[in-house]
Amino acid sequence: MRQALASSNLHALRLALLHATGDPELAAMKLELVPIRSGAAFEMTIAEESREDLFRKAEAFVAHKAADYIPRDLDDAEIREMMELALGQELTDEEFAVARTMPAVDEFPLFAEWTGERPDRADDISVVIIGAGLCGIAMGVQLEQLGISYVIYERRPDVGGTWAINTYPDARVDTASTTYEYSFVKNYPWTEQFARQPEVRGYLEMVAKTYNVFENIRFEHEVQAAEFDDRSSSWALRVSDAEGVAWDVSSNFVVTATGLFSTPKKLDTDGIEGFAGEVIHTTEWTDAHSAQGKSVAIIGNGSTGVQILSRIAEDAEQVHVFQRTPQWIAPREGYGEAVSPEMRWVLDNIPHYWNWARTTALKPNNPRDTIQPDPEWRAAGGIFSKSNDRLRDNLTQYIRSQVDDRADLVEKLVPDYTPAARRPVVDNKWYRSLTRDNVELVTDGIERFSARGIVTVDGTERRIDLALTAVGFEVTKWLWPIDFRGRGGVHIEERWNREGGPRAYLGLAIPEFPNLFVLYGPNAQPATGGGIGVGGLPAWMESWVGYIARVIVAVTEDGNDCAEVTDEAFWEFNNAIDDEASKLIWLDPAANPERNYYVNEHGRLGTSTPMSGLELATRLLHLNRADYTFSVAAQGSSHVDDSDDTDELETVA
Repeated sequence: MRQALASSNLHALRLALLHATGDPELAAMKLELVPIRSGAAFEMTIAEESREDLFRKAEAFVAHKAADYIPRDLDDAEIREMMELALGQELTDEEFAVARTMPAVDEFPLFAEWTGERPDRADDISVVIIGAGLCGIAMGVQLEQLGISYVIYERRPDVGGTWAINTYPDARVDTASTTYEYSFVKNYPWTEQFARQPEVRGYLEMVAKTYNVFENIRFEHEVQAAEFDDRSSSWALRVSDAEGVAWDVSSNFVVTATGLFSTPKKLDTDGIEGFAGEVIHTTEWTDAHSAQGKSVAIIGNGSTGVQILSRIAEDAEQVHVFQRTPQWIAPREGYGEAVSPEMRWVLDNIPHYWNWARTTALKPNNPRDTIQPDPEWRAAGGIFSKSNDRLRDNLTQYIRSQVDDRADLVEKLVPDYTPAARRPVVDNKWYRSLTRDNVELVTDGIERFSARGIVTVDGTERRIDLALTAVGFEVTKWLWPIDFRGRGGVHIEERWNREGGPRAYLGLAIPEFPNLFVLYGPNAQPATGGGIGVGGLPAWMESWVGYIARVIVAVTEDGNDCAEVTDEAFWEFNNAIDDEASKLIWLDPAANPERNYYVNEHGRLGTSTPMSGLELATRLLHLNRADYTFSVAAQGSSHVDDSDDTDELETVA
């Protein structure tokens, strides 16, 4: 028991026991900051002088109280006190309103509810969800809680979205499993600290079945087109099945959950059609593929390329890693490691430990120091800011240590742009793999494919049997290839092209497209970690679907049929995004924005938001009705009809 307790997150252990017992001595224990592995940030832990007392209290609780323990409910004052202890700071009312969702002490901390009794009119409301990945499942669970009719159209034969598509070797999450989960599924028994693809997909299927979402999914069904009908204030959708049979569906609301990484980029290189070997995007990898005894090219060194190399190198005769742009690749504590029996014991035997471990995963460092340029620091000879330059030094030292300080590799691997400007890439023994005898790092550009291999711009031809393209996704094609048309037949792509690329209010809503919401849409997710927010990515997804549900609740309870975000609210949000982005790292010349998928072809920060997690969460958790125009349909409203044998629209007056 002592070994298990000593290996736990001591800060979370203290908070869990305080939650269970209310013991004021636990609240008084001193904390200290210790550096995490990369040295770029710090985490809080219990000071050495208090640890023995903490362990004794934990052992006494397990021995004498745990077996009969009835979970202790906390009022808001107690939660606030504990959150201030967890984060090491006093909280304003605005901060607490967001922070109280982080430990997930409520059953559904981020979802919407009816303001009173469920209205009878809710029986006539229908929602079509497109996609059964993380977002689509979360939307389904939210609608289940409200008792609203819905159907999910999923073009693949299984749930999971990106976690069903990507089955390449060593595909896994790059954030801790305990933060890559829904807040309403408490203490899921992950087997690895960073779960692999099969376990994540299994988790999503479990959630879909447990919360009755699975039975509402229509697999191998693809939405081809959707058009808003002004008279009925509803959407008419064209849907097809695996046999190519198409029919029409009508629904009050449409929620797209097609994801940011749903459309793989194709490698467009001369000669590829005449290549005698095999070329596959990493999303096309299946159990039938193998690198055994082959000469393999891995093209790309983003998150996927970095994950896949070590496993491929173990099997292949030779691996050529084609790197266009070097990445800042960092270690992550516990990556690739199993959840130990000791950790599992603490999670299962210390009440509330799960709640507070997920909360304290938010580090008390200030990420703005790293992403905001410091003119004075630069004037004194610095590159970007003190914090960012320190991160650069730490990561550079890490690169050197992993490649044994080989000058030929260090020169090619250390980027010339600032760290923290791109999606964080987690090291999966990528640097170490480059030192293997059968791995070559190639930084010369690819000129063309020949019949038997790849020719680089220096004229060198390398024999290749299998080319794995880890070149990413078309992240600006949110709704492609669905033909979406709003009021008056306006096409979504036409509107976005006029506006400098895809835009949405809160990453969710678009003028001229009433009752349509885009999950994981443009500028939806905070680009910075740390600070006060709702948690990891799935928690942000819950906050998005909770917001959508608040709009649906408002429409339903007020007797309206339609909600359309106003131009004023839309542009206020987008102008604020653009203004804030101009002050931060992503558009700074030192960050190499031309080769950053966060920045679209119009030079705009398009995928993520520079807005703080606190500000975004505050907007999402509280619907401002003035941001929408609500109206009643001129001709009744529509109820979803997803029967496969009809071409008619079912209309409910």
